[in-house]
Amino acid sequence: MRCAFVLSVNVSSDQLSTKLDSGLKPLYVIHGEETLTKLEAADAIRVAARKSGFSEREHFIVEAHFDWSTVTESSDNLSLFATQRIVEITVNTAKPSADAASFFADTANDPPPDTLFIINLPKLDRSATESAWFSACDRAGVMIAAPLVDRDQLPRWVKSRLVAAGFDAEREAVELLCERCEGNLLAAKQEIDKLALLIPVGKLSADSISGAVADVARYDTQELSEAFLRGDLARYSKVLHGLQAEGEQAPRLSWQLAEDVHALAGIFLMRRQGVPMMQALRNARVWGKRQKAMEVAADSVAPQRIAELLKRCATLDAQSKGQAAGDAWLTLAGLAALAHGALTL
Repeated sequence: MRCAFVLSVNVSSDQLSTKLDSGLKPLYVIHGEETLTKLEAADAIRVAARKSGFSEREHFIVEAHFDWSTVTESSDNLSLFATQRIVEITVNTAKPSADAASFFADTANDPPPDTLFIINLPKLDRSATESAWFSACDRAGVMIAAPLVDRDQLPRWVKSRLVAAGFDAEREAVELLCERCEGNLLAAKQEIDKLALLIPVGKLSADSISGAVADVARYDTQELSEAFLRGDLARYSKVLHGLQAEGEQAPRLSWQLAEDVHALAGIFLMRRQGVPMMQALRNARVWGKRQKAMEVAADSVAPQRIAELLKRCATLDAQSKGQAAGDAWLTLAGLAALAHGALTL
């Protein structure tokens, strides 16, 4: 999955129920980008806590300049009423502040009595997962990772959810659900819940669900970039139309694809000069999953097409900004075909 977490300290959402059955901890930290995973993890913790007598709940939303003393005062006042309480903290800033880190470390090292903390964080970088506060929270509580479920992992996720709902789904049914719910795990869950109400449990075919499942797929510019570089023209067209329907702006897509073409041009030049592929990719600042896609492009795009692609990207940039005649979306639609030889120069 797309994350750099320290796996030895993270509990997956599937393992959480076992942890909860073995007894409650004073602190649970949920971190990552997958909204559904985070919602379900928090729900499971709340249910377990209420079964153990935690009857009150407070929720603090942390924005810039948040006053952490409000949380501390809330915990201190608890002793006056002797009530077990759930305290939830949702951090919306990109990275926990120094005050947040200090609060997390202090809470982990000396948890207040009769209080269970659920701390909801965004995706954390390596510096955060290797920090003192993160280690302190790991020692005192449970760390729950919620990385994105990407396209390759979605079929397995959908299949497991269908099995849990009582369905024996055919491969085509799983593929249809994945196609219509890609990039939108919460909607996928809702569609599976709807199927459980509409269709009897047992065998599940694509034909039986095609009219019941809405097309709620969501895409991002990185998926368009990957399809462009790999020469997957059908997926490129699908993602492009999906982004347009979602209201994505042409200038942003134009910029992303121009970045890809310029990086590819630089890689071709370095390869001609004898630079090894991996070094050329690093020099072109191509990282992660994009490296594999760029390698495919370097093998499949004819070098003589680069000049025309650069020219087409310049035209596209001007069109997307209203500075040149023509429809930027039509130019975008033909760019992958031009790169991979499906359109003549």
